[in-house]
Amino acid sequence: MNNTFKLAAVSSAALMLAAAPAMAQEGPTLKLGGFYDQKMSIQNQDSAAAVQSDVDVRNDVEIYFLGAATLDNGIKIATRVELEGGTVGTNTVDNGNQINGAGTGYDQIDEAFMTISGSFGSVKLGMSDTAAKGMTTGLQGTWASNVGENVSFNARKLFSTPGVSLRATPAAQMDSNGDGEQISYTTPSFGGFQVAVGYAQNSNETFDGTTAAGVTGDIFDAAARYMGKIGDASFRVGGGYSTSNNQTVGAKDDAQWIVGGSVRVSAVQVSASFSRQVETKIAGATNTRGVDTVELGARAWMGPNQFSIVYTRAEADSTDTAVDGDEETVVALAMRRTLGKGVSWHNTLYYYDAEDGDASATGFTKNDGLAFTTGIRLGF
Repeated sequence: MNNTFKLAAVSSAALMLAAAPAMAQEGPTLKLGGFYDQKMSIQNQDSAAAVQSDVDVRNDVEIYFLGAATLDNGIKIATRVELEGGTVGTNTVDNGNQINGAGTGYDQIDEAFMTISGSFGSVKLGMSDTAAKGMTTGLQGTWASNVGENVSFNARKLFSTPGVSLRATPAAQMDSNGDGEQISYTTPSFGGFQVAVGYAQNSNETFDGTTAAGVTGDIFDAAARYMGKIGDASFRVGGGYSTSNNQTVGAKDDAQWIVGGSVRVSAVQVSASFSRQVETKIAGATNTRGVDTVELGARAWMGPNQFSIVYTRAEADSTDTAVDGDEETVVALAMRRTLGKGVSWHNTLYYYDAEDGDASATGFTKNDGLAFTTGIRLGF
């Protein structure tokens, strides 16, 4: 039995359990959640091709519609729809309202999915991250430690990478399906040990049962994690693997894997991870490109304040000389202060460096600089 049928069987079993008896104790509920993060940044960079402004006012806004129901047999069903607080488009087209965001920054609806959970574990279906991605993200050095802006999401909003051929964002997650419609299963915790597996037909958010040429399909991922405690030290370690079928003629399957962990003693946490992505979608199907990313982080809690420092470095190795040796480094020092329930003030200082692996690279193909972001975040 292949992985697709195994996941389908788990999903069918969960649905049957939820349907027997198919009666909620008090009826489904609907709540609102989300966050609003208003930020302002200043940056200075050396690249001759830099396109970012020196001063940037940004926000990150999502509203969550959270549905929930508990059946008489104890099965819990939850739904979540994430509404983005902005769209990316032009002065004539609002691309955020187009299918799959028309390849722009994000869609009007980010994720929409259902989870069915009980003593058997949890099954998730819909447009969302796979369970394996959710299980490994917290193991990454930067994600486990950052208290200000997220390096993965924000570094390239502040700095240009004009000639660097790295396709993977620093501190990239296991994100092969890109919120495409998927099914995933997470086991219960067995003494702190858990396993998650996921499958997506393709990376399209509007699944139509087909996979076009040039689009990755048959995306499968798996992850395992162990959380425990030794004396006063709590820790978690784990890793994951993802593979997808590259539809380009002659191309090999894309793959990604990650290992990482963190240890916390009292009010201090340290974390580290290493990941590798390999794909063949550049400069013809015969060329391959790998990106290795190292992430390190440290975090401290001091009353209403939190502090963190993170370091990430990504380097490409490729059969394509235009890509081989490209490097990208980000260091971020951050501070967050709780101002009230659900309200925090955060500050992040960045150092950025991007180097082209080509020895003859010009000022248009490399960059370094500094940036500072301050913001107020409300979590609902």
